[in-house]
Amino acid sequence: MHSAESREFTIGAEVMASDGEPLGSVAYVVVQPPRLHVTNLVVSTGSLLGRDIVVPVDAVEQAGEQRVHLSLTKEQFAAQPDYVDVEYQRPTQDWQMSGLGYPGSTVLWPTGTYFPQPESVTVNAPAGTVGLHEGMDVQSVDGHRVGSIDGLETNPATGDISAIVVKHGFLFTHDTLIPMEEIQGTGNDIVTLRTSHDELQKRFQRESEAGQG
Repeated sequence: MHSAESREFTIGAEVMASDGEPLGSVAYVVVQPPRLHVTNLVVSTGSLLGRDIVVPVDAVEQAGEQRVHLSLTKEQFAAQPDYVDVEYQRPTQDWQMSGLGYPGSTVLWPTGTYFPQPESVTVNAPAGTVGLHEGMDVQSVDGHRVGSIDGLETNPATGDISAIVVKHGFLFTHDTLIPMEEIQGTGNDIVTLRTSHDELQKRFQRESEAGQG
């Protein structure tokens, strides 16, 4: 494991198998509220016909800014579950695809494409966990969007998130490290801080002026 006091899981970092073969990139870091204990990584194998594969954090041998090294072989990695499984069902026997005439028994579609509800959607992560990902909105305690997640730092001794890196600004963006103590909670794909919008803007301004000095 990483010997430093903290390590950063960089979302988008390349993920390598135990023999050094590239597997994909970090898409999500799965955490258990309220301590934001890291339980899993979700590795994306690519945008075209790729998978989002759940890897337990215990399988992480080393995590750096650019790469994450796993203790798994490529075959062991491929055997891990998908982050979200969507069950497919067949149409009724008398259904035909409009204009094409394919019989229902030869066609599969995600349930819910033509009917209101999917048959089964399973998230393969511990109950109650939240997937933190790059670009996830961060808001102040009074409900104003202040930026988005650009990175995460964890304490390897506890497996908890110790801080999040928040990207903020418009034409010229900046990163600010927000410690765990300032995070109120997560939900609905948003991280909420304990600090007001005005206080955060003053802090960002001070950091910007200090960087220019």
